[in-house]
Amino acid sequence: MKTFYYIILLFISLNANSQCIDVFGRNADCPTEEDSLIVYNNALKVYEFYEKNPDYTKLKTTRLKTKQDVINCFYQLEDALDTFNIRWLLRERVLNGEDIPSVLLPRNGKNIPKDNYYVYIDNYRFYQRELESGILNTLSPFPLYDIRIAPLVINSYENRISYDDNNGDFVNVALYIPVTVKPFRLLTDSERIVRENILRGIKLKPSPVKTIKPIIPKIKSKNIDTTLLPSNNLTIILPTYIKEYIHTYPPNNAIPVYYINPYGGGCLIGYMIGRKFRKFLSTDEFYWSLPKWYKEFLKNDLELEKYLRIKYGGYYNGFY
Repeated sequence: MKTFYYIILLFISLNANSQCIDVFGRNADCPTEEDSLIVYNNALKVYEFYEKNPDYTKLKTTRLKTKQDVINCFYQLEDALDTFNIRWLLRERVLNGEDIPSVLLPRNGKNIPKDNYYVYIDNYRFYQRELESGILNTLSPFPLYDIRIAPLVINSYENRISYDDNNGDFVNVALYIPVTVKPFRLLTDSERIVRENILRGIKLKPSPVKTIKPIIPKIKSKNIDTTLLPSNNLTIILPTYIKEYIHTYPPNNAIPVYYINPYGGGCLIGYMIGRKFRKFLSTDEFYWSLPKWYKEFLKNDLELEKYLRIKYGGYYNGFY
């Protein structure tokens, strides 16, 4: 019986010439035993740090059961890197006195070096701290990822005990379970049993791709006029009365964006979600509390685009 080892690491072999595919389905060099050992040694440090550290409490484990789960995990890592870069830029502007505080600042008054969060190694491997970047424990082991080898879980932890800068640290980290990536010939008999028990029931068939819906206000109404308006070729249903707005708040990784007007005032005008800007809309619950000047500014997409280009440079990638 073939082991799950090659299934988990490679998913599928394309031919007999050591040609494999990565987690995205692209042609790749097959990972060697040494590649697997490198991932194993790193995974052991990272896993044991969070599992055995009395300062951190595990909140949740999400099992990556399908190929699509793993692909989505690596997409999350990409989005997290984009979010970190935006937050890093905002911290830099605040620390240089160029902007008002809109992000959590380090107590020592210094921005975290970028290579403390992400380091590129080669076409297959990279170091990345975690999926969160509000508080970073840079004393924790630096997780290593290989896009030819699938992580098995995403674990959530929270630091509730320590009395230093890491108190309140919420960690969302993709993990390789060490025994599942250890080279097969190096496994002890007991480790083989543990691995088989862990991998039992994993489904590696493709899962359907879920469409990510944009974050827009939800409208709840108890009295909507759905009178049909006559038209030559088209019938339109137009709601003419809306009784109640319910604002859908942005996800945890959204970053508030403030606009500083020429007269020195400042106001929240929307959020950066990844590299895209989601501005406040007239259907948002608190839009109507904005000063008139800011409402007019939000209607002017050309000026808004210009402002965002100046504020975020190449990180800005259009409207959400």
